[in-house]
Order: sequence, then C-alpha cells, then structure tokens
Amino acid sequence: MKKNLKRVISSGLAVFMSFSLVACNTATNKGNEKGQTKGSEAANGSKDSLVLYTSTSAAEYECVVGEFNKKYPNIKVEIVSAGTGEMASRIKAEKDAPYGDVMMGGGATIYNSIKECLEPYKSSELENIHSEFIPEGNLYTPTYITVNSIIVNKKLIKDLGVEVDGWASLLDEKLKGKIAFANPADSGSALEAVVNMLAAMKTGDDVNSGYDYVSKFVANLDHKFSSGSSGAYKSVVEGEYPVGICNEDKTISYMNQGADVYAVYPKEGVTLRTSNIALIKNGKNSENAKKFIDFVVSKECQSITEKVVNTRPVRKDVELTTKGRLKTEELKAVAYPNVKSKEVKAKFQAIVVDAK
Repeated sequence: MKKNLKRVISSGLAVFMSFSLVACNTATNKGNEKGQTKGSEAANGSKDSLVLYTSTSAAEYECVVGEFNKKYPNIKVEIVSAGTGEMASRIKAEKDAPYGDVMMGGGATIYNSIKECLEPYKSSELENIHSEFIPEGNLYTPTYITVNSIIVNKKLIKDLGVEVDGWASLLDEKLKGKIAFANPADSGSALEAVVNMLAAMKTGDDVNSGYDYVSKFVANLDHKFSSGSSGAYKSVVEGEYPVGICNEDKTISYMNQGADVYAVYPKEGVTLRTSNIALIKNGKNSENAKKFIDFVVSKECQSITEKVVNTRPVRKDVELTTKGRLKTEELKAVAYPNVKSKEVKAKFQAIVVDAK
C-alpha cells in the first residue's frame, strides 16, 4: 500500500488504542495508521464489517464513524484515508476485485469520472435532501454543501473604513495588498473561489467575461499570495490581513472559537457545491455500506456534524446553529459554470504574470 494512505479500524467493540473526540462525545478506536494491516475482517466480507474509503478530514470521518458505531456497535469500520484523486484511482484499479465498500468525500466531477465503478443507490433519506443537489440516476448521494466565503477581521476592517459585502468590494483601493488569498495553482479552494468569481461577475452568459473582474482582483492582491488555503484564513484570524477568501466552514469554525472575525457571503452570488458519498460496485459489505450512507445523511448525523465540524447540512430540516451563518435558501446561488480546472489555472497564472 502507498505510504500516504492511512488505514484505521473503528468499532465500538474493537480492542485497539482509543481516544476521546470530545466535541462528538464519542470514541473512535484506531488500528495501524501506516496502512500495514492485512486480511481484515471487513475486506473479507463479514456481515459485521465495512470498508470506508474517504478523502474527508480526520475530524469529519472520526466524528461520523464514531456516531455510526453508537447506532451500529457491532459493525467494524475500516477506514482508508487519502486524497480524493488517489481514492478514485484506487477504486478504478480495484474495479474487478473491490476492497472498499463506500467512498465518502469529493465533488461530483470525481464521482462521474469513476461511474463505472459505482452502484447507484437511492437513500431512504433522499426526500429530506435539497432536491437541486440530487444527481439524476442517484450515482452518488450529496452529504453536505460547500460554500465560498469572505472572512473579515472586525477590528482591521473597521480601522480601514471599508464595507465588504461581495466580490466587487474587494477591488477597493484601501484593500490593495491586504487580501489574503492562496494561489489557485497550489490550492483547490482558491481555484473554486476563482470559478465562483467567473460565475458571479461575468457579463451575460459569457463566463470568460468574468476574467475582467479576476484581472482587477489580481491587481488588488498586489503580487501577494498566502502560502496555502490555511495561510489565507489564519492570517485574517491572527490580525495580519483584514480580509481573506476561504471555504465557509473555516470561517464558521473560528467564529465558534470566539475569533474576532465574521463571514460575508458575496451579494453577487456564490456557487454551491456538494461533498458526496457513493456505494462502490460489487463491494463485499454492500448492505452495511447502504446503512452507512443512510446514516451520514440522516438528520441525526447531519445535526451533529453541523455543530462539531461546521459542515453545511444538505438536508432541509437541519437548523444552522452559528449566528451569522445564512440559511442555504437565503444564499444568492449562481450556477456552476462549465469550465475546466486546468484552463482556469492557466488563465489565472497568465493574469498574474501580466500584472507584474
């Protein structure tokens, strides 16, 4: 197994090293983190087993699996964690003899790229999910909604005397060189922010017209880029920059920790994307995989992850608990544009070069 894959065995009954996940009020039992365990009960197809492939954060999968084991204490969950692309490649390579039973994490594009390896499944919870996010044919099930936000430092923005309410406001001359933003060449979330800008700031139906705004935005960055997506929001939280751009859950997390920041949802519009989960075709533990999918999108689980790891629920009946966080139906949503990531990156870098 590749060294950067992490495998974890989780079960309410497993006798391994355990730790307390206080926020979830649960315990997750971990096995060999170097991925060296072999011939697991889960992989061999036991009625009490499940192999989860995931690209989500450790905080998320530990919380979800811990809560799942409270409901199904006899199902032993083996977790294999890696990046979304690597997980997809592994599922493709194992097509004729799947090791995993379910994949959790990643956007629609990645699931469509491995559709021949997935088994469509209609969750019993589907009627409670925002219908616009449900794919035709139920190839995958959306688990939560990802939203771009502008993170704002209250004190610094007040000192500058700038009102930040959307994408256009980031072109204010007072913000030149004071916007924390990672280079899309190095950050997936930064790339998604640029795609959002194109969708929200285009003229008419021509998405390429949005690059006019992007060029002005890059000029206002004044050749400064954060070291990565985490560097962007942390520099705002730590008082180095008055504003930054990041995924909403990061802003909400710091708000809940008492940081002197708040979230702005651009008035021109935000693209709404989903993280998803799917049943791997011919997995040895498909019935347990279906139980897991249903649980992940249940009101019980969605309510917990919203509070603990600040995900935005994909369900219509789960309340948002953080003050200042807009309800999904209150967001001005714009359609995700038909663009290719490689092309967006190339055009953005060309703009950066021209701005020097």
